[in-house]
Amino acid sequence: MKKFNLQIFAGRSALIRNMIGDYLEVSGKMELCGIGFTKLNESPGAQSDSTTYINETTSSSDIIGYETEFPYEFDAIPSQKALYTLWLDGRDHHTGDDAQHVFVKVDLFNPIGTPSKTAAECKARKFTVSNEVSEFAGDGGQKITASGTLHAVGDPIQGKFDTVSMTFTEGEFKGKYDLELEAEAGGEEATE
Repeated sequence: MKKFNLQIFAGRSALIRNMIGDYLEVSGKMELCGIGFTKLNESPGAQSDSTTYINETTSSSDIIGYETEFPYEFDAIPSQKALYTLWLDGRDHHTGDDAQHVFVKVDLFNPIGTPSKTAAECKARKFTVSNEVSEFAGDGGQKITASGTLHAVGDPIQGKFDTVSMTFTEGEFKGKYDLELEAEAGGEEATE
């Protein structure tokens, strides 16, 4: 008889969107993409390559790369520095390097160590993104909105982000859930 570790079924709480932090660098400082944003999703865009070898009838697929995109929508609130920076790219028709930004995705649910008033570090990924502004919209008497997509330029950089000092540190760090998974993998195997 096979033994199963029932602990994996204990936690049923799904992540809520506010447990993923999004930060955009503006004038050398990290600014939260929060108030005003109604959508800021992530589409990894995995690219695959399929091959059917002569001795097989079914193809085999490999993931060969990613075309990561972050589609967004926001209400135009000029006092919010992150969204106003993205707004200006479209309004002023920025191209090339002028439309590129540093963007950090922070797993706020996956802290590294114990958060305090002086440091609160979480697993994070830093991207260089190219901002494609698609539309500004707003009918009479309605809010002005904007939509677009941040396109990843190159590979993400793994690291941690301190939400107190607002700094990113490159490196391989383990958060709470990484450590739990690692401990589980190193623990007892299911036996018959």
